[in-house]
Amino acid sequence: MLIFALLISLGLLGVNKIFPSFFPESHIFPLTGSFTLIAIAAMLVFFSGFAKNAENSVFLTLVSVSLKMLLSLVLALIYFLMFKNRETGSVILFFVLYLGFTLFVLFTFLNVLKKKSV
Repeated sequence: MLIFALLISLGLLGVNKIFPSFFPESHIFPLTGSFTLIAIAAMLVFFSGFAKNAENSVFLTLVSVSLKMLLSLVLALIYFLMFKNRETGSVILFFVLYLGFTLFVLFTFLNVLKKKSV
């Protein structure tokens, strides 16, 4: 997860060097860190379901996906409303990071679910 976050951050910095002022460079690391913590929390809930028993694994999978969505919603409210980041670049940066981390978490869940029967 941390390697993925580092690669995303470096990729966004690279895009920002190619297209200057596309999105605020100072927002890359705080947002990436926030999404990393949200994804780690969702993955901890997911993997705790497989460690304990198989009966609760389906329920905890749904809880982890819901937790990720709710924490991302809270982050969006804080980022857009409290800090007043309403520029186009800030919105694009937020949704690029949201999409990237959501795909990473979902592909991780799918790979684990393919290998282990529920």
